Amino acid sequence: MTKKELAERIGVDPKTIKNWETSKPELLKLIYLGLATEKHVQDVEAYLQEIKKATDK
Repeated sequence: MTKKELAERIGVDPKTIKNWETSKPELLKLIYLGLATEKHVQDVEAYLQEIKKATDK
């Protein structure tokens, strides 16, 4: 994910992301971890839906 995409996703200016890289690296790390967790949850939900479809047949 580019800085521009991340900025759009969380509703800040891309310059803010660039600033956070040096001034608040831990905040940026938490944001990326949160997005990764969100993706993982979505993947698990999709997998559970596939299992449900398979068992409903």
